[in-house]
Amino acid sequence: MKKTVFYAAGLLLVLALAAGGWRFWQPGHEKLPAEQAAKPAAQPAASAEAERAAGIPVLMYHSVGTEPDNDAVISPELFTAHMEYLQQHGFTPLAAEELEAYLAGTLKLPPRPVVITFDDGYRDTYEVALPVLKRLGLKSILFIPAGEVGRRLSWQELREMKAAGMQIASHSFSHRELGALSAGEQAEEIVRSKELLDGFLEQDTRFFCYPYGSYNQDTLRLLREHGFKLAVTLEPGWVKSGDNPLTLRRVWMGNSVTLQHLHERLTRADYPML
Repeated sequence: MKKTVFYAAGLLLVLALAAGGWRFWQPGHEKLPAEQAAKPAAQPAASAEAERAAGIPVLMYHSVGTEPDNDAVISPELFTAHMEYLQQHGFTPLAAEELEAYLAGTLKLPPRPVVITFDDGYRDTYEVALPVLKRLGLKSILFIPAGEVGRRLSWQELREMKAAGMQIASHSFSHRELGALSAGEQAEEIVRSKELLDGFLEQDTRFFCYPYGSYNQDTLRLLREHGFKLAVTLEPGWVKSGDNPLTLRRVWMGNSVTLQHLHERLTRADYPML
């Protein structure tokens, strides 16, 4: 009798295992295939439309030198680290024409777009910044007061910079606060600068930077009348689709911008201010 009961119990166990599937517990294997399938899938990459809506950081550099207490200056070592960070993390510097096309809605953005700009035309832009940019193959834009060419940089050096991938654009004629000038004085600053840059560099200068960030409605009108397509300010933030192309924001770069701060400025349109 006992033997019959034993055989019957064994048969029932075999049938139960066959119906329910083999399910042995082992340490570290608590999840069943059905439970594992319930894990959320990896999020898809951001769409091209989402990237367009996010905007483009336009980086604003001035002098590259050794003035640790001046945040309009960045040390050569930190500047080099910034540029290497851009290259190593897959950022794509845009030319001014590409930024213009982005605002017009006609450019398919490359991965991680960024714009690199320099103001004023310091000697170190040629001697320090340009070799780094050439080595890494990075495009950039220099905004220079045309009336000051010959004081720190020569026309021949500007031609070399242009040939190496650094666009040369207008920072007015004599670097005066345009918003404080009459319309006639502003026109002279804008027109004389364009004439010199066009003539000596054999180009059609269409990109502008406001000295001290100063402008008014007369400035905007005059820039449009004389064929300028883009102008940048000192206002902080990213350039976004739909922005006025003559009042574009930029992202300040100086000694205070560590690599961590650079990362924030490159990945967050609402980056924290220092």
